[in-house]
Amino acid sequence: MPTQIPKTKTKWEEKMARLKQKTKILLPRREVLLKGGLGALGIAIGATAVPFKGAWAVDSSAIKSSVSTIRMADWNPNYAAQWSWRLAQFKGFYESAGIEDIEFYLTDEYFPGLIGGSLDVAHSDVDVLFGSHAASGKPLKLLSVYRDKEWWIMGVGKGIETFDDLKGGKISGGGLGGRNTWIQRQILIQNGIDPDKDVEMVPMKGGSDGRMKAIIAGVLTGGSVFPRHEKGLKDNGGKFISATQYEVPQEGFITNMEWGDKNEDALYAWQYAELKARQWLFDPANKDAAYSEMRAKGFDIPPEFEAQYEVELDQICKDGGFTAESMDSFAQGVRDLGQVPSDFDWRDAVDLRFLHAAQESLGLAKRPA
Repeated sequence: MPTQIPKTKTKWEEKMARLKQKTKILLPRREVLLKGGLGALGIAIGATAVPFKGAWAVDSSAIKSSVSTIRMADWNPNYAAQWSWRLAQFKGFYESAGIEDIEFYLTDEYFPGLIGGSLDVAHSDVDVLFGSHAASGKPLKLLSVYRDKEWWIMGVGKGIETFDDLKGGKISGGGLGGRNTWIQRQILIQNGIDPDKDVEMVPMKGGSDGRMKAIIAGVLTGGSVFPRHEKGLKDNGGKFISATQYEVPQEGFITNMEWGDKNEDALYAWQYAELKARQWLFDPANKDAAYSEMRAKGFDIPPEFEAQYEVELDQICKDGGFTAESMDSFAQGVRDLGQVPSDFDWRDAVDLRFLHAAQESLGLAKRPA
């Protein structure tokens, strides 16, 4: 058999291989807390770092980040939760904007990292951001909304036909203090079940995929899941016992402006690249590539999840914005739950400069105006 000569990689192949190796670091949550201090990434912004269009509009497509590494946290290991910013990485959008590496931390305790200076950007539930903003007194800010619709779904296992069948069982929405658990409680109450007496509300880590598996295994009687889990449940004798969608700006990307004020060019560059990736993701011609990019990095995406492509995208906010009315309603719910003081104003926990610049640079309407 003839000796095979190793193929020499082209520069493009080397670049793509390098991109595929980015963000390999998956650290336990304790390590996020232990990596305190600002480190060496606090690079000062030059006087000409932020180009302007006309009098006020920032051309974020022309900005190069002076920070070469962004320290990013996400609490959810699921591909759909990380889709946009991962694609911005894999497609080279961050690198084109001067961000060469994403130092990634998988943790649900990202606020100590943001406040302590060991994290720069995080994917967060918006209600948790509001509560942390109010409690800490720190300038924690919402940069853009990732999911602007919210499914109120309770998935159940084999043998559960009515809500009465849930009595005596275990229900989970993840963390006991999180919004998903609150939603599960509301679904129960709406259907005549007392969540404090009739069932046991239990905490569970691992995201919605883990809850689906726990329901199928009989560890949970029911729990918070998403549309992509319906086939998996049905194939194992389960079902959605309740499913309703609402317009809710529930998740987004956040930062601590103590860091952000010193690194505005990094935020303009980061938000432009992330929003550019969303536009790529929403192009139906890129559907197959959107999944293959994620699978190539090691994300587990069963075929039944891929069949839910349109449903998944329907929950993701294409332009990163929201309506003032939907945020008013959402913030009132957060106040009603006691997560923030009664006089809390959501506008104090939002900084839309970077989103508006990205929207304009990508030809999108400014939202909210």
